[in-house]
Amino acid sequence: MSRYSQSERSNLSFVTIILLGVIAWTNLSLILNIIYIALAILGCLIISRLCWGFITKHHCPKLQNFDNMSGVDFEYYVANLLREAEFHNISLTEKFDLGVDIIAEKDGFRWGIQVKRHSNMVKANAVRQVVTGLKLYNCDRSMVVTNSVYSMVAQRLAYGNNCLLIDRTNLNRISQLTKN
Repeated sequence: MSRYSQSERSNLSFVTIILLGVIAWTNLSLILNIIYIALAILGCLIISRLCWGFITKHHCPKLQNFDNMSGVDFEYYVANLLREAEFHNISLTEKFDLGVDIIAEKDGFRWGIQVKRHSNMVKANAVRQVVTGLKLYNCDRSMVVTNSVYSMVAQRLAYGNNCLLIDRTNLNRISQLTKN
């Protein structure tokens, strides 16, 4: 059986509410300061989100249509970026590519490149595919290019296999690739 009766519980709830109200009233300036700080942080987050959207929309025009491309269109797009970055002998592999979508050469290295157009995070399987396909296509280096971001496991696997990862924010930096 319950330790308190129904009327005692309601009296205890009433007293608790009164005590909380008194504490809040006596510390009103502290509570208001906390509310102001929370509102300021929220405002800064909203402004930074709006600024980021403006910057990526107006200053990175190449990024605007990634999400609307098909996988094959995205492969051609990446191949064109590689041409602009002075890669040569660029070729797209067959439909069933065994892990390498594009083969390109630069600075004496033959690159095997896996291209992933995803709406979600790219996982370690993409890195596994390109690293496995390197020898089949006589490639020296590997790269995975995506319009998305990579999971931590994919990043660790790429680091351990000397595989270069290009994500959404770094896609326009392909032109800066060197012998890394």
